[in-house]
Order: sequence, then C-alpha cells, then structure tokens
Amino acid sequence: MLPKVVIFGRPNVGKSTLFNRLIKRKAAIVADTPGVTRDNKGLKAILGDLEFILYDTAGFDEVDTKNELSKNILKNIKDILNNADVILFMLDARSGIMPFDYSCADILRKIKCPVLLIVNKVESEAQKNQAYEATKLGYGEPLILSAEHGIGLGSLKDNLSKLIKVNEVNREEIEDDTSKIRLAIVGRPNSGKSTLTNTLLGKNIVLTGDKPGVTRDSTMIDFIWKNQKIKLIDTAGMRKKSKVIDKIEKLSVESAIDSVKYAQIVILVLDCNEALSRQDLAIASHVIDEGRVLVIAANKWDVVINQNEVRTALRNKLNKALSQLRGIHLVEISALNKKGINNLMKEAMFIYKKWNIKIYTSQLNKWLNLVQQKNPPPLKSGRVIKIKYCTQTSIRPPTFTFFTNLSGDFSESYYRYLLNSMRDEFNLYGVPLRLIFKNSKNPYV
Repeated sequence: MLPKVVIFGRPNVGKSTLFNRLIKRKAAIVADTPGVTRDNKGLKAILGDLEFILYDTAGFDEVDTKNELSKNILKNIKDILNNADVILFMLDARSGIMPFDYSCADILRKIKCPVLLIVNKVESEAQKNQAYEATKLGYGEPLILSAEHGIGLGSLKDNLSKLIKVNEVNREEIEDDTSKIRLAIVGRPNSGKSTLTNTLLGKNIVLTGDKPGVTRDSTMIDFIWKNQKIKLIDTAGMRKKSKVIDKIEKLSVESAIDSVKYAQIVILVLDCNEALSRQDLAIASHVIDEGRVLVIAANKWDVVINQNEVRTALRNKLNKALSQLRGIHLVEISALNKKGINNLMKEAMFIYKKWNIKIYTSQLNKWLNLVQQKNPPPLKSGRVIKIKYCTQTSIRPPTFTFFTNLSGDFSESYYRYLLNSMRDEFNLYGVPLRLIFKNSKNPYV
C-alpha cells in the first residue's frame, strides 16, 4: 500500500492548490472563497522519486452544532486524519497565525501521526520572516512554501521522505490502478448522486443533505464490486448553463464535466419525482458524444405512485431524444433504501463488456454485403456509391471504418440504417458507436 499523506488546515490557506500541484492536474476546485472544499479527495501523487496517496481535506472551521452538514464535514476530516501516515499542517503566511490555527494544532495533538508544519503563500522576504511565528504552535520550525508558484517543493520532498516509513512499495497496487474501472455518477442537483455513492460504498463517505449543492467537487473513492476494482467518482449537480451564476458552482460543473471525460462508465441519476428535463437529456447527450458507457438510474422509484405510467413515459422520451443510442436501459432504483443497486451495477458491467467488444473483419464484411444487397447506398451526384469493406479500428467506444469508392459523407438516413443494422446484428444495444467513412483510392491510377 502507498503511504497516505493528508493536507490539513483552516479554510483558504492553499490546501487544494498544493493538492493540484502535487498530483499535476486540476483535480480540486480552487477559489478565493473560503470553504470551497467539503469532501475529502485522495489521489496518487509523485514528488521526485516519492510516491504516495495525497488527500485534500475541507478547511477546519468553527462547527455549528445545529448544522448537520457542518458536523459531517468535521467527522470526515477526523476520520481521514486518524488513517494518515503523515499530516501536512498548512498555515497562511499572508494572514499570520489565526485562532483557528491553534484549534487545528489541538486536534493534531490527539492524533498519533508525524506532522509536518508548512507555511504557504511565502513569496517575499517579509512573509518569510513572518512565517517563523508558526513555531508558537509547537510543531518545530516550519517549512517555507508557495504552492501556487512551486517554491519549496524540493524541501517538501526531503522532509516527506524522512517522515514516511521506508517500506517496499507494493508494485502490484500501483499497476492495479490502471485496471480499475472508472465510474462517474452524474445528474442534476439533489437527484441522489451522493446517496447512491454512499450506498455503493456501504458507508457514509461523501456528504449528503436535503438542500441542492452539497457536493461541490468531484470525489474519487476506491471500492470493489464482485471482485472488480472500481474507482467511483461522485460529482456536483449540473444545472442549466443559464442558471449557473455563482463562481463556485461554475467550477463545480466544470469539474463534473471533466469527470465524464475521465470516466469509462457514467451513471446518470434521474429524480423520478420530477419530469425528465432538457438538462437531463443534455447531460446524457454529452456522455454519448464523449463515447462513454451510459446507464440511466431512475432514482427515488419507491415513492413513485403511477409506476407503469411513469416508466412508459420515461422510456418513450429517452428512446426519442437519445435515438443515437438505441436500446439504452432504464434501471429503477432507490439509493436511500438500497433497492435495485445490484441490477444497476449488473447493467453497467454488461454494457461495459460490450463497450470493449472486438468484432472480426470477416464478420463485419459478411454483414456489410447483406445490408448492401438489402438496401444499396443512395446515388451521389448521379454516381453509384459502393462500400468496399469495413473494419473495426478501435474499441472503447467501438469504432468502425468503412472504405468507399467516393469521398464525402453518407446521407443521414443511410448512416442511421447502417448504425441500427449493426446494433441488431451484433447485439450492440445501449453502446455508443462511431462510424467513419473513408475514400479508398485505386492504387493503379
């Protein structure tokens, strides 16, 4: 197992900036507003020849005992701190030591784990001198750092190397990371995404609440479903672009969209208490355009009164609006009451297997001859179009290249004919497919 390193501190000291710097991509939302991060996020980081799992945590702040969300955030912070191998206790050099920094220090004294004191945002000599005020907290001389400008990363690496126990890294663990299926859960705000995440994990890992917008950043968590390792990605709710005004929400939506690109399977969660909206269909279309496996979960199904009517209406609307993905399945679930979860995962794995399918060229050309005999391609500028042969050029999603005697695109109707016929012949319902047409020139001309 790789060692666990946790970044801890009060809000807005630069924890997410350091997190993004060390994992070498913008995986955590960064903004000037305090309290942007709510859920703990853990990803593999590499610093020189040092490898570890780095966790970004919510800023520790005053806890409102009447606010359930605030209490849950604090509980999640303490849980991850208790499982850490090294804690990076971060302060802000610009603002100096604040009362909450002392509260953070008191929490860390109760945890049996090495603590490395870091003073961030040190970009001038005056700030450097001010940084040594941090020795008052009782954690020794601080490490000077500027996460935004990458200053002090060499010293950070040296200090981490000393604190992390030198164990032989389990190489199988590292290699296995590539074999994990990346599964993202997306949908509109308050549709039940985080509840579904916690149900799949079997415990309350991510924050949930009755109000929309509890989840702000995409959270990645490892779990195993029937011996299959999965990296689960819980995302923020995506509203219509015209309704997104707040800066934090814009960043949250961008993070969710980025998660779709990173994922292999995407579960779109619908709230069955509300009618299927254009936004739901827009999210689904985006997943299809990215070529990802799409599974639709009809959540809160247990409270639907006229189930047959709602089921028929949903399926008809989905088949009409998402005609490019014919045969997409609708899985009825209740994330809160843990109903239909096995069916949902079985469907996701079934479509994922099809998404990786490889069809022999001989099978494709046998099918191609039959469909052309049944319905030949239409004329183009008075000339006959002939599709000479077809081959599969890629998987994930399955991509097929057709070589023809003429250049240019086929008519939309014939493209659909080939697409639907291919789905029927090779049982590719619910799988995004890509058809590419190329001109096969005569080599003797």
